[in-house]
Amino acid sequence: MGRGSAVNAPVAAISPGSDRVRVTVERIDKPRGATRVGDWFEVHGSRLILPPGQGFCPYALAAVFPVVVMRQADLPADSWLVRKPWICGPDAEENLVMRVEAVYESADAGASS
Repeated sequence: MGRGSAVNAPVAAISPGSDRVRVTVERIDKPRGATRVGDWFEVHGSRLILPPGQGFCPYALAAVFPVVVMRQADLPADSWLVRKPWICGPDAEENLVMRVEAVYESADAGASS
């Protein structure tokens, strides 16, 4: 198999990655800290962005970060992360569920008149 042999391979539909990924708490049954439903953070490239005054459970951050990195890359449209973007926190009793989604700038967001 040569270097160019994959040129004619069929290309799967792609869900484009984004340098900006948002993680939002969608459910938490027994909160153990200050994290609440609706809390969120974003990762812009390698920067972590939290709303002013809001914290986020470090254990939940550790659980979701490997998936955030995956969502920054292009994924097949049928990827489990595109179809089912929910990640659970590490404490089963707390039952923290977070949604991981790529954030895209609108086409005219940077346009100036």
